[in-house]
Amino acid sequence: MSDNTTDKTTTRRNFLRTTMLSAAALPAAGALLQSRPAAAGGMDRLSEDDDAARALGYVHDVADVDTDRWSNYEEGQLCSNCQLIGGDADEQWRPCDIFPNKLVNNDGWCSAWVPKS
Repeated sequence: MSDNTTDKTTTRRNFLRTTMLSAAALPAAGALLQSRPAAAGGMDRLSEDDDAARALGYVHDVADVDTDRWSNYEEGQLCSNCQLIGGDADEQWRPCDIFPNKLVNNDGWCSAWVPKS
């Protein structure tokens, strides 16, 4: 009978230990989740000299689009109104699906521009 009591005590101790450790870890997990949106702020801005940027005609300022080379550009197209841009609309530099881990300027443009639906 004492073996059964020991098993219950050990199980109860394991349960309490696991519960306490889990409860202690919750604030840390919450802090990690809250910091995720800030990850975009930690990304580098896309350079116009980046190989992918040059290949797609990316410019930080739409006024700098070479319309002779990029005839698909139409007035009013901006990174800020492209389907591929993410992040917070209030931010000047935002993540783009075309350029992973890089930020593009809201006032920029590239030939991958897609109208928002």
